[in-house]
Amino acid sequence: MELLYRLHIENLLLVNTYFIGQMVLLGLFYKSILGLKRQKTFVDWSLTLMLLVLAIQCLINTEQFFKFNLFAITATSLLSVVYALLHFYNMLTDDRKYYYFTVGLSSYLLVSTVLFLVGNLTLGLSDDLKYFTWRLNAFFVLLFYLFILYEWKVSFNPKKKINNQV
Repeated sequence: MELLYRLHIENLLLVNTYFIGQMVLLGLFYKSILGLKRQKTFVDWSLTLMLLVLAIQCLINTEQFFKFNLFAITATSLLSVVYALLHFYNMLTDDRKYYYFTVGLSSYLLVSTVLFLVGNLTLGLSDDLKYFTWRLNAFFVLLFYLFILYEWKVSFNPKKKINNQV
């Protein structure tokens, strides 16, 4: 991204690729931890359908992939939240595996999606207000990382496993 910036090239291609990649990876992650076959089939079909919709959108208007594509950002983020909600549903009766990660992810994706949607509205406003939304997004990214850290501490900390074995 730094190279693109130095060459005065828009980095929105990478942004759109990031959101699509995030959706695919989170879909595969949640598919691997979902227990019911119907839910796994739903993840497969919804991922395929969303990728098809985004490909058709790109074929119809190739410029969309090089713009701030609000539809792609919103659709991919909300689909990832749906996968997280499926996992929350399963945790009502199962163990709380990846609970804190899922809480952090769903919170962050919902907030960041709203901030991205509002981001286009702030283009004509003052720089302070524009940067406030990005600082708020950065705060929620940090909060999400803290949830990931706590999940690691609770689930994967080697000291915890050693203490449980003794």
